[in-house]
Order: sequence, then structure tokens, then C-alpha cells
Amino acid sequence: MLPILFIHGYSSEGSNTSTKRIYGKLPSLLKKAFGPNTVKELNISRWISLSNGVSLDDVSFAMDRALKKEHPELLTSGFHVVIHSTGALVVRNWIRLYSSKPCPIGNLVHLAGANMGSGLATIGKGQLARWGRFIFAGTGAGTRILRELEFGNWKTLDIHLHFLQPGNTMHEDYQVQEYCLNGSQVFSGLLKEVLSIIPIRYVKEDSSDNTVRTTSCNLNIHYIPITPTPNTYTLSARRLLQLVHQREKNHPLKSQYYDYSLDYLSTKRPSIPFAVLYETAHFGSDIGIMDGKDNRSDVIPHIKTALETPIDAKAYQKVADQFQRITHKTMQRASKLKASVMEWDRQSQYEGHCQIIFRLRDQCCMNVNDYDITFQSSPDYEGQPVLEKMIEDKHINSRHSGTSTYYLRTVKHDNGQWIDLLNTVAPLELEITAYESLCGNIAYVPLSITLDGDHLRTILSTFCTTIIDVNLMRLPTDDVFSIEPA
Repeated sequence: MLPILFIHGYSSEGSNTSTKRIYGKLPSLLKKAFGPNTVKELNISRWISLSNGVSLDDVSFAMDRALKKEHPELLTSGFHVVIHSTGALVVRNWIRLYSSKPCPIGNLVHLAGANMGSGLATIGKGQLARWGRFIFAGTGAGTRILRELEFGNWKTLDIHLHFLQPGNTMHEDYQVQEYCLNGSQVFSGLLKEVLSIIPIRYVKEDSSDNTVRTTSCNLNIHYIPITPTPNTYTLSARRLLQLVHQREKNHPLKSQYYDYSLDYLSTKRPSIPFAVLYETAHFGSDIGIMDGKDNRSDVIPHIKTALETPIDAKAYQKVADQFQRITHKTMQRASKLKASVMEWDRQSQYEGHCQIIFRLRDQCCMNVNDYDITFQSSPDYEGQPVLEKMIEDKHINSRHSGTSTYYLRTVKHDNGQWIDLLNTVAPLELEITAYESLCGNIAYVPLSITLDGDHLRTILSTFCTTIIDVNLMRLPTDDVFSIEPA
């Protein structure tokens, strides 16, 4: 059994927090399971994640220095990693920046990994959060890391997209086997009752563990790049103006000036084992994923399974199938939960969601600031679920306004059954229009793509994130630069 390295998440360290308090009984339980000399801890973010001047790159660099200086044997003999929350970004960033191929990491277990960020990062930078950290933890708020935890952060997106490129795949090139475990339950007891009246959706969001969405933990990412076709580069200013006016009058756009690729769907890659655990929250002494006393039988066996899996494609796929059955069992158990006074519909917390992240840039990879994304479902399919009505949250990234994250409910519980809304979703027209607010000599070529039900089921999956990278063609008029005879 290779050594196991623990990496905790954002805000765990405080000003004087013991290792036992950070990790709970998890290390001791794994030591008991695998032997007392197996677990080697490297607490790379103590005193660090809550410093306002420290970034994710700083922490990953510090991890590399600590490994080389204090535990070089791990880099030669290999090791497993168990992370919690933001530790996912730390270790994935370390692999991207510093790891050899193959990587010395064998099995990498994500416990509520905040791979696609956390909604709490959007409120954690507020003044109240700053004072709370200072008074109760004796630290800053860790604003730079919070920025990288915000939905749609470009650096974070690029970390994950790195591993989808040929030559950089996590399983084949780095030979790392990842496993994702996430709960779908907020706190229990009195704390849950208190949170229910707080007007912050991200601490009680459905299909979330009160900090990380199931979709944000799952690394089975769909990635769809949309790029201009060659004829778009030579589009005349006059024709572009016609397209813009056509869209302003809400007329449908018949012309197609963009292509999209489905080469990077998760179904075209080895499945990363992902499971939604029963009655498990992000943290807490009763049902926390790290140290909850009431759910150890729903957490520890699956961590043990992941760490014991040999580095082998068939064995890895077998665990992926097993984790899928775990999610199915969780949903079966959740379906039987009885209503209570405080929670009349307890199944809603388990209803599946998906996440769509649009990143809009021009052909020079510059952020697009002013734009509209429109989902227009066909009126000919009355009575069927429509995508625009599934949307429950939209977040525009504070630093890159061209990046917006949509959170959609795709599964409903009705009359004792789970109903997959994507199975009968109506076709729609996806339109994206943008404009340059500072002058009239620049226009963007509008995008219009028709997506039928089969297309939508191909690019969207429950518990998954779909990243859509759009290169909008930004064209100047002939007046911006012209050549005339002398």
C-alpha cells in the first residue's frame, strides 16, 4: 500500500487549529485499515489559504517545494492523495504545473472536491466574512483563493481543460486514477433550521452539500468549443449589420457562422468514478464527509475501495460502475424519506441538477463584456420540460463578465419516482449576441444554434458540468482601417 497524503481545503486551518480538528478521525480510521505507517500528512495550507496575498499557484508551488525538500521519497516511490474541498484545485494545479508523466500520484480521492468552485466564494469576499475570519479565526479572508473558487474563474477552468487535451490526459498520460465522492445534504438538527431562514441560497442549495454542488465535484466534464467558420472572417460589414439588426428585431437567425465540436464529451473518455453519498454534508460532526460520526459506513468503505484499486484500466472502470450503483442506492434511500414539519419535501435536496458554464471571448481570447444568452424553446412542444424553466441560478463571474454559470434542475421527485426532465426536454434555439458599448465601429457576429432533444441529452448530464467555450467573432467596419491610393 502506497503512502497516503492528506490535503485539506480552504479555511480549515484558522489561527491555531489542530490536525485532528481539520481531518477528524479520517486519518486514524485509514491508518487502522491500512497500517499505522501508511499515512504521511503534508498540511500544505495551514496558515496559508486564509491569507489575502496567497494564490492557488503559490500553494501548489509550496506543495512542490515541500515534497522535494521534506518527502522526496514520495516522488520516487509514489503515493496516494485524499483531498477535501479546495484541496482538489491545489493538487490538480500541482499535477498540471510540476508533475512528471507518469505522475507519482496513484489514486487521488476527492471528498467534496470544489473542482468547479463554490457558491460561498461569491459571498466570502464580503465585509462580514472578512470580520468573521478576523474575529473568530485570527486570519484574513483569503481573497485571492476565494477569487479562484468563484464560479467561472478562468484559471480554474483552464486547470481542468488542461487534462482534456491530447498528451495531458489524467488517466492515460499522467496515469492518475481520480475518484469523486460528494454529499447532497445540508447540515442536520438546529444548524439546519437556522440555515433555512438565512437568505443565501448557496448554504442550502438542492443537490449540494451546503458548500459544493454535486456538479462541481464531478470531474466527468463535457467540454464544447464553439469557433467561427472560415467564412466568418471575411464577412462583410454590411452583411454583419443586417444580422445585428435582424437579431435586434427578435427575428430568427438562419445563417450559421459557427461550428461546435463534440470531441471532448465525457462519454469519449474513461469514466471517473463519481458517487453521491447518502445523508452527507460538506462538514459537521454528525454527517460531515470528513469526520461525521453518523455516516462513516457511507463514506469510509468507498475511500478504502478507491485507495485499494490497482492502477489498471479495467479495475478503474469496475469502480466507476460500482460508484454509479452507490448513487443509485442513495437515490433509492432518499426516495423513501418521510416528510417532517421542518422539511415537507426532503427529496428536493437530492433532485439532480446540471451546470452549464459559458465562457465568451473574441477571436483574440479577450473577454466579451456586453452580451445576451437566450434559450428559446420551441412552442410546438407544449407540455414538455423546457430548458429555460429548469434554470434556478445564474452567476456572472466578477472578474470575467463574459463567463456565466447556469444551474439547472434536471430531475424531479414525483409520486415516489425520480423523473428525468432531460428525457423529454423540448428542442430549443441557443442564441448569443454581443455588442461593443464604446463605439459603433465594432460588431460581433451573432451565434444561433438549434438543439433538439437528442443534442441536449448529449451535451447535458445530471450531476455534471458542461463548459461551453465560445469564440465570438469581433469584426471592425471598413472605417477602422482602410487603404487608399496615394
